[in-house]
Amino acid sequence: MTAVLPDVGDVLDGRYQLLRDLGRGAAGAVFEARHLFTGRIVAVKMVMPRYRGANIPELRARLQREGRALATVHHPGVVEILDAGVTLDGSPFLVMELLQGRTLEGLITARGRLPIPSSVAVALQICDALDAVHKAGIVHRDVKPSNIVVLKSFGGHEVAKLVDFGIARLDQPSEDKLTARGAILGTPAYLAPEHLLQQDSEPHPASDVYSVGVTLYECIAGALPYSGNLGKILLSVAKEGPPSSISSFVHDIPQALAAVIDRSIAKSRADRYQTARELAAALEAAVPGEQPRIALLGPPPVPEDATADQRRRLLRAPYNTPVRITFGDSGIDGRTEDISERGVLVLSFVDLAPTNRVGLRFALPMDGKIAAVEADVRWVRHSDNPRSAGMRAIGLEFVAPPAELQSSVGRYVELMSDQ
Repeated sequence: MTAVLPDVGDVLDGRYQLLRDLGRGAAGAVFEARHLFTGRIVAVKMVMPRYRGANIPELRARLQREGRALATVHHPGVVEILDAGVTLDGSPFLVMELLQGRTLEGLITARGRLPIPSSVAVALQICDALDAVHKAGIVHRDVKPSNIVVLKSFGGHEVAKLVDFGIARLDQPSEDKLTARGAILGTPAYLAPEHLLQQDSEPHPASDVYSVGVTLYECIAGALPYSGNLGKILLSVAKEGPPSSISSFVHDIPQALAAVIDRSIAKSRADRYQTARELAAALEAAVPGEQPRIALLGPPPVPEDATADQRRRLLRAPYNTPVRITFGDSGIDGRTEDISERGVLVLSFVDLAPTNRVGLRFALPMDGKIAAVEADVRWVRHSDNPRSAGMRAIGLEFVAPPAELQSSVGRYVELMSDQ
C-alpha cells in the first residue's frame, strides 16, 4: 500500500493544519501551518524524500536528532522548537517558530557583496548562538549562508538566526553515529579541511568556526576561499594549502579584520580560533568602537510627498515560498525572497533578461491560496560566486495583478511593517 504524503490542507496529529509549502529538499519538506487551538502560525518540518531509494530510517533518525538538538539549546539566535509529533505512517515531524526573513544566501546573491559592518554584525550574532550550541555539547556541522536567516525582531532591530540542525552532532552517550564511514556531511565549500579530507571524523567547535569564517569571507568578498565542484575543492584544499587572504579581494578591508578572517579559515585546525567565543572576541577587537548592527532589510526610500496609497504600494516585506516560473515552453522552480503589491524578488536558475515576460504561480501570504500572475523582468543579477552555479536574483513587476493577490500581499506587508 502506497503511503499518502501530507499536503497543504491536511491536519497533522489533529492539531496543525498545513497552509502552504515553504520548501522541499532531497530529504524533507517544510510547511507553514496553523495550530488549530491557539491559532499560532508555525513551521512544520517532516521527512518527505524527493528521490526513491532514500534511507528512510536514517532520515527519520536525523530529524529526531535535530529535534533533540533544538530542545537542548535555548538562545535567541537559534530557531526555536515548539512541539513535535508523528504522522499517520509513524514519521516524525518538528514544529518550529516561523521565520519570515531573508536568507543570507539570498542577500549575497542579490547584492554580490554585503557591507562590512553588517557582515561582521551577522558573524558576531552567529558566534554568540554557536557559543550556546557548543556549550550544550552540539556541533552544527552545516553553518552557511542558506542556514542563516536575517529578520526583524519585535523591537525593530535586525537579527540573525541559525537554522537547520539536520546533521548536527550531539555529544551524548546515547547518540548513535548515523554517518557511514567515508561519507562527507555538510556543504564542501564551507566544510573544515580536516573533515573534507577525512583526516578527523570527530566534529569540533573549531569546525563551525571555520564555517563562520568562510561565510564572513563570502559576505565581504562576494566570493569563496575555495569553490567549484567537490573534486575541485578537494584538490584545492589538499594541494594549494591556505586560501588567499581576503585582503587580496577586498582592498578597503581593515587589515586587523582581514587577519581575523584569515585565521578563522586556517587550513590547520590548530591554527584557528578554537571556539566561537574566541572568534567573536577577535572580531570585536578588530572593529573597535560601537558594536556594528545588521542593516540589510531596510525598505526603499519613500518620497516625502508620496500619498498614503503610494507609500503602501512601495512597502515590501521578506517572504519565502516556492514559485513556479514559466517562460515560453519551459518551466523552472525558484523561491521568493521579498514581496510587495507591485512585484516580487525571486531566486532561480532560470535564464532571463530584462523586458522578458514570465508567468508565476506561488502561494499567497495570509491564506496560502495559489495565485497565477504574469510579471515583467525589471532586472537580473547574476551571482559572481561559482558556488551558486548560475543562481540569479530576479526583480519582477506584476502585470495586472488580480485583486485577491494585491489584497493578500497588502495585508501581509502592512502586518510585517508594524513589527
